[in-house]
Amino acid sequence: MSEANAVNVNRLVRQRGCTPMGEYACQVPMPLNGRLQSVDWCIADIVAALNAAGIDTVASCCGHGDESIARIDLSDGRVLHVTGHTPNKELNGNKGGTP
Repeated sequence: MSEANAVNVNRLVRQRGCTPMGEYACQVPMPLNGRLQSVDWCIADIVAALNAAGIDTVASCCGHGDESIARIDLSDGRVLHVTGHTPNKELNGNKGGTP
């Protein structure tokens, strides 16, 4: 991601928190499994680290403000449940979810 695109994504996340389910404005492109995939910005670093370590991912979702559904699916069938990543908590000082 270019620096300009990263700034735009960061600005959008600060303004809106995470995007609603079905919107893709806060996703970043990432080459995974030989294809360019879109990954939710707030968990992209985790997905990248897993794949760099040879742990292949097949799907992921940040939960879009609902950490109870945030997950990263691995190619071997395991599912990682992701918590503590909600942008609203970090950027707005909120204790949970949408402001």
